[in-house]
Amino acid sequence: MSTARTAKAPMDRIGAGLERLRHDIDALVDVVTRDPQARPQLVDIHHQVRLLGQHLNTALGAPAEPVPPEQPR
Repeated sequence: MSTARTAKAPMDRIGAGLERLRHDIDALVDVVTRDPQARPQLVDIHHQVRLLGQHLNTALGAPAEPVPPEQPR
């Protein structure tokens, strides 16, 4: 079994999940535009996505950017 074949199913699921995430984030951005009270949820998603990016960078051997602490409002 080749690496490409074993990676196909997870990649298909990840691709579909990322597409759903993209749409969900777009919807949340629209909500925050109308209701700034929802901004903390958007900030939380931002931090989670940055942490995922750091995890991927580590796996790829790329230098990671530090995640700054959340700024008080």
